[in-house]
Amino acid sequence: MTSSAPHQAPAPDRQDLHNPSIEESAAALGHCGMTDLHTGRVCQEPQDHAGSCAFVASAPGAR
Repeated sequence: MTSSAPHQAPAPDRQDLHNPSIEESAAALGHCGMTDLHTGRVCQEPQDHAGSCAFVASAPGAR
């Protein structure tokens, strides 16, 4: 018997990776990865941290 209910795919580990403001390389290392769009600095706090982001300049040539 088939169900008419929609099938939901399993949620990925980091749903926020679909946000263009998240630096994927930092997020892959377990960091928050939020990017300050004015400066290009990336938050190096742990994923799901409490409080404000701590933005750090990325290393030259990292992108």
